[in-house]
Amino acid sequence: MFHLLSTFFVFFIAGISARAPPTSFVLVGDSTTANGTTPNSGGWGNGFCGSSLTGNIASVASGTPCINTAHNGATTGTFVANGFWNISLAAIRGEVAKARRTIVTVQFGHNDMKIAPPESMGTNLTSMVQQIRAAGGEPVLVTSLTRRSFNADGTVADTLGPWADETILVAQQQKTHLLDLHAASISYVEAIGPDAAHVLNRLPDDNTHLNVNGTTVFGRMVADLMAVSFPGQLPIVQNAALSFNISHGIPSF
Repeated sequence: MFHLLSTFFVFFIAGISARAPPTSFVLVGDSTTANGTTPNSGGWGNGFCGSSLTGNIASVASGTPCINTAHNGATTGTFVANGFWNISLAAIRGEVAKARRTIVTVQFGHNDMKIAPPESMGTNLTSMVQQIRAAGGEPVLVTSLTRRSFNADGTVADTLGPWADETILVAQQQKTHLLDLHAASISYVEAIGPDAAHVLNRLPDDNTHLNVNGTTVFGRMVADLMAVSFPGQLPIVQNAALSFNISHGIPSF
């Protein structure tokens, strides 16, 4: 009986997959999402999409379009003003035109916090969500990846909280999917401690950007959050060992 039920379940899931439209991902954000191999760059994008340049194994299934349009130094305002948003919209429309379900992640905060209050970012995020939907994409708001700066007691010295809270508020108002990467990444780096957290730094004193190990860890974290938010719907591949370490606060590098 168990074997028959298991077989039925496999074919049932396969049938769902066969009917579901193929999926594409478009990533929007600042340097903590962007691909980067130079100083002051490097986000979780390579660990999510995969990268032959850095040797990262993808968190999405082989052959899945995963277009990273994030840009170093961007705020929600400059991303639009400098033309990067037009590139993102073109990518979204291009995937939608191919009849692909197009998931669009949006993560800002690191640079917005330097120039304006959270409400300013919230206004811009709201516009982005609406434009993504108008283009046929599905917006997924992502709270800011934590910086790996610590207080003396081992807790994260968090300055991004208000901007993460604003992202959560916009997600609630606009009824979008939300990945609370800020909370998840704080929980993880506090669990592994400062020494292990700094092993993920792009450069020894850069507590913001990620090296190859860092993008592998946090790209996987985003993938796991995505899989929970869209249960059984997206082409997310498993990495059981890394996911176990993340969920149990164990260093992987």
